[in-house]
Amino acid sequence: MSAPPSILGCVRRGLRLDVFKDVARQYPVIFCVFTFMISSTIILNQYLHILMIFWSFLAGVITLYCSLSPEYLLPNVLVSIKTKRKKQQELFPLGHSCAVCGKNQCKRHRPTLLLENYQPWLDLKVPSKVDASISEVLELVLENFVYPWYRYITDDEACVDELRQTIRFFAAVLAHRAQRVDVPLVVMDKMVKAAMKHIEIIAKAQQKVKNTEGLQQAALVEYGADLHVALRSRKDELLYLRKLTELLFPYVMPPKATDCRSLALLIREVMTGSVFLPIMDFVADPDTVNHMVLIFIDDTPPEPVTDPPSALMPFLEKFADPRKTKSSVLKLDLKEIREQQDLLFRFMSFLKEEGAVHVLQFCLTVEEFNDQILCPDLSDTEMQRLHEEVQKIYETYCLEESIDKISFDPFIIEEIHNIAQGPYTGVVKLQTMPCLFEAYEHVLSLLENVFTPMFCHSDEVTSRKCYFRAASDGVFEFSIMRLSLNLSLDDLR
Repeated sequence: MSAPPSILGCVRRGLRLDVFKDVARQYPVIFCVFTFMISSTIILNQYLHILMIFWSFLAGVITLYCSLSPEYLLPNVLVSIKTKRKKQQELFPLGHSCAVCGKNQCKRHRPTLLLENYQPWLDLKVPSKVDASISEVLELVLENFVYPWYRYITDDEACVDELRQTIRFFAAVLAHRAQRVDVPLVVMDKMVKAAMKHIEIIAKAQQKVKNTEGLQQAALVEYGADLHVALRSRKDELLYLRKLTELLFPYVMPPKATDCRSLALLIREVMTGSVFLPIMDFVADPDTVNHMVLIFIDDTPPEPVTDPPSALMPFLEKFADPRKTKSSVLKLDLKEIREQQDLLFRFMSFLKEEGAVHVLQFCLTVEEFNDQILCPDLSDTEMQRLHEEVQKIYETYCLEESIDKISFDPFIIEEIHNIAQGPYTGVVKLQTMPCLFEAYEHVLSLLENVFTPMFCHSDEVTSRKCYFRAASDGVFEFSIMRLSLNLSLDDLR
């Protein structure tokens, strides 16, 4: 009795009727047209010369569609309307204002000078309780994945501090991008379709098995070639997440961070093994899915909030604070650069190439001005000269049309403008007004946090030969061009 069904099953698999069924369900209009044309050709074969007109028309429509569509591998016959692929988007578009002049789409300074590209956590503030919870999770990641083997190597926290900064950058970029996601569109366009496809596969698998023990394997077989590579085995899932993490690096990592292969591999393993893989396991848990569905369809109003809202704070600021108190002897800071004439000359040459030498000039000008304005007894001649200096500072660094404009807060520009346009005797107000001091702090932070690290990684420094030399007193001298740093044996350890 089982012979006829088995024969029909073999015929069905041989003719691949399931494929035709899927095509008819996904493309009903095209399937109906082709079915009608084939049936007409078979039944009315004596009128084949007339039916060839319709077949030719149908073939022309298909050829034209495939030729014009950019989604097919066939060449586009109309070169003039070839679809251009979008360039890879940077971390943040150039619509953000330049860190130096504050202009949108600045052409004078490099795009990497955008502070958002170096500090994506700017203007990203979260409640302190949320920040503490995220920091606790990330601390557990470091404690369970990094410190167990890192403490066997050294007690120095410098490498982990760098890893903390990179993780903060990574998390801040993800937070920015998550804010731009259209959640309803993702749910309706992707999640619902995937869920309906999965329900259909499970329904087909249930028809082929009699018990629930073999349902999972039957469902995997039913997926066939559509089965995701990460579902084949645990090893394939881990390899997939590693590759996915590497593909995300250009979008979520600091500029040039992937040039350091060891750091990139460490970040990849930490994020893959301790973050992404547990998240995938949690999301794929049936209890989690059912709980999320119940939350989604539950219309019960939430409980009233009794606790006061927590204060806002910069994103992961405490988590990224360096644990190492002693600074590296191989790290250059702005003070060291200014104390050595050769380094200062090279630093100014570097700023000139970047179109930002006026940033250092502003810093030096304000320092000289502050030394003079803080004099308790100023004569009329000195006040007139200082007032002219304020006018020059305003016209050079604050006016919108100035080529050397620096981006300051509006209230700083307004206060400097009031002093510059007022009587010369009002210049003494700058002894107590904070505007000039805050402008100086802003420029100093720009030099220390943006330009000095760029200078240390530029060709002005890295292209020079570095060598160690032992001195007679047991101290090593590390030389970069004319820069000499004395390293004791404790520092080298």
